[in-house]
Amino acid sequence: MSTLNKIKIIEYTTTVLYDKKTKKIWVSKRTNPNKEFYEHWQSPGGHIEESDISAKWAARREVFEETGIYLRLEELNYWRTQHYYKEDQWRIVHCYKAEIKGIPNLTEPQEMTHWELKKNKEILKGPMIDSLKDIIRYPKENETKIIIIEGSCGAGKSTLAKKCKEYYKKQGLLTTLIDESFITQDPEQKLKKYAENLEKYRKNEITKEQMELLAIEWEKEIRDKWMSQIYFQVTNNLTGMKPDIIIMDRNLWSTIIFMKNMIKEGFFTEESLNEITENYKYWRFFTREAVVIWWNTPTEEIIKRLIKRNRGGEGDLKYFRNLIKTYKEYMLEVYQNIKIVDRETLITIEELDELLPEILNEKRIRN
Repeated sequence: MSTLNKIKIIEYTTTVLYDKKTKKIWVSKRTNPNKEFYEHWQSPGGHIEESDISAKWAARREVFEETGIYLRLEELNYWRTQHYYKEDQWRIVHCYKAEIKGIPNLTEPQEMTHWELKKNKEILKGPMIDSLKDIIRYPKENETKIIIIEGSCGAGKSTLAKKCKEYYKKQGLLTTLIDESFITQDPEQKLKKYAENLEKYRKNEITKEQMELLAIEWEKEIRDKWMSQIYFQVTNNLTGMKPDIIIMDRNLWSTIIFMKNMIKEGFFTEESLNEITENYKYWRFFTREAVVIWWNTPTEEIIKRLIKRNRGGEGDLKYFRNLIKTYKEYMLEVYQNIKIVDRETLITIEELDELLPEILNEKRIRN
């Protein structure tokens, strides 16, 4: 689905404010005829802005702007995330709920009517915005925890990912593990051909310009495959089989690290990187709510493992040393505002079993 790179992704929040005693919710009608959902019932909500550090912060801001009520973050309870599609636009709505005891103020009279306390069946009689309608009709709560495992080749990511899956399986949680098999299972042998061309470049058998064109084509293909994986996982929520946990062994943003390393090798440019990643900003929703684990294994241990895998040629080892260094330089830049668990020390499988609860319970999601 290469078109996913061109799709416009817009994130919103909607917050259902309810009165616990009467079991009613606060709604108002949109009154601006020049905007979508004219004369539809709505709950407080709106766009997530670049200055919002999380969806929950955006939800709190929208509630305050539209009702004058200031909620503490802990008063906002995540409900679920809904997805809507219209031509080349993908709307993502993060839904929250909060109990309030006061009466919401009319802070935007040019945009809406006074807030009214109504039962669900009353609201369903009239038109309402999609997110509110779906929440009322299908009130099931669902939160998927996303865990991204990062690190250089040979760092032990796959072992950690499998251990994480076992950990959650023992807790009875539906867990999906996404690794790079959709890239490495390569019937057309594109990865092999790319590696062969890289070796030719190192031997000066092809030019820098030729190698860059090959690299651009390859990185665009990997980008599009990752986007398809993410799209499928986060939108697969209508079947009732949406996982509790998604574990990813690398992800879309790993491509930035590899392209940075290509720049160091001399056959790639910042301009090419910027062109390929131009729309990554729309996909930030996926990492913003995730727990990112950087499995930062010592360099010499990684080199030992790679030699055991018969990847110890002089050119290979130089490449992997550069890649490890690139990870250390750019991880914090690529994953901004996200909790990163940095493990420098070597541990045994038994020690890893003991360490998992400490790592995985560091909750950096829906905050």
